Amino acid sequence: MSYLYGRVKERFSFLPSSCNLFSDGERVEIEFKTEKAYCPYVRKFAEENIADVIAVGYKYAFFEKRLTLPLLDEKQKRLLITAIVAADYKEDKAYARRRFVGYDKYSLDGVYHFRLQDLQKRWEGIADYVPTDMGAASLDGFLSFLTEDGEGKIFVKNGKVYDEDYRLLTRALLTGRETTLGEIVLGGAERVYCFGETDKETAAFLRKYYGNKATFC
Repeated sequence: MSYLYGRVKERFSFLPSSCNLFSDGERVEIEFKTEKAYCPYVRKFAEENIADVIAVGYKYAFFEKRLTLPLLDEKQKRLLITAIVAADYKEDKAYARRRFVGYDKYSLDGVYHFRLQDLQKRWEGIADYVPTDMGAASLDGFLSFLTEDGEGKIFVKNGKVYDEDYRLLTRALLTGRETTLGEIVLGGAERVYCFGETDKETAAFLRKYYGNKATFC
């Protein structure tokens, strides 16, 4: 909810509007008010980001709970789950959005538990397919496969990741930890362009999985 609050409030800070976050200790609610003429634009943007919360945040939590993966360390496990999220990101987001678009109010948990059961069943099938003894070699193979199937390009500068239109990408926040590698994986791009000094971990990751499709400027 804090992700949605930040995204909507920042995007429409120029409008005559108010954005408030409420909590009673058990439920959290966001209320956004603006002039009627702007409502369709605000609603569309909010729905896009709610779909991101489902397709990235809820899906990441789903697999984090179900996959033990004792042969992978914590960083490797995070990379694998992030890659699983990224593999069907566009399809999952489109499906989730169709299930709640057009409502006056949005209940994230309600939509997830009652209107996205088919999506959860598909995730269960994927989880069952991931072997418990999956190791580093299998992780490398999956990441290599994923990066070969990318589309478009992203830009990296000072540890921040941007899309083709130079908009800052922050979806990795929905996995519980904002990392450059996580954002790159979720970006699903074919090519990555790095500007300025790139940290060693990011540079090594890009050279390993993207090869000549990663450019350092």
